[in-house]
Amino acid sequence: MRIRADSVFVSTVLFTIALLWPSPKLWSDVLTARDNAWLASMDDPGYRAAMMTLSDLSIASLAIILIGLIVLWTGYVRRSRSAWFVMCVVVWFWAWPVFISSWVVPLIRRESEFTLPEWLYSATLGWIIPRTVVSLALVFLLMLIALVLPLRRIFGNRQVERPVYRPSAKAVVFSLIGVLVLLFSLRVWLSVGVLYEIPISQANVWLVAPPPPPPPPGAENAR
Repeated sequence: MRIRADSVFVSTVLFTIALLWPSPKLWSDVLTARDNAWLASMDDPGYRAAMMTLSDLSIASLAIILIGLIVLWTGYVRRSRSAWFVMCVVVWFWAWPVFISSWVVPLIRRESEFTLPEWLYSATLGWIIPRTVVSLALVFLLMLIALVLPLRRIFGNRQVERPVYRPSAKAVVFSLIGVLVLLFSLRVWLSVGVLYEIPISQANVWLVAPPPPPPPPGAENAR
């Protein structure tokens, strides 16, 4: 198969990275939920049922990831329009409702307990839920870029085939290494956090009730 180092190929690589990024966490959820000894130690039956549901969802997600990888490297990379529509379905009917909508929609509607800066700062501090949300948001953003990037190549006029300027192998390798280093840096930044930390008293200032209003004038004299 002849692969051109153009926007379609770059999009395929970006999609591959985005699909593989959550795979370790999904596989870990499957193994955790299937650990009978660990489940037996949980006293709450509702929590055990929730973990089993999470395990089933993770298995389905891993299957979708496998299907997406097969579609990418058998049809998408060859500019197949049907493969592009399959990846569009994967992005908007799997990645969006499973990973993003439950967090982004309340944030847009201002129904979330945290604002966007608080989410980002909590992620840098290493809090598990904000770090996971920000990581999945980066994955979804990477998918959107990969989905939009090759539109002109896939849906453009195929009758007149324009010459493709192929970069050298060294340029392609260094570009991929740069993307991987950037993603790894973002992952480390979310995992380790920044080198400074706002005191807890200031970080939780939005949780502290405001001071009571001053007494009205003349209250002391009335006593």
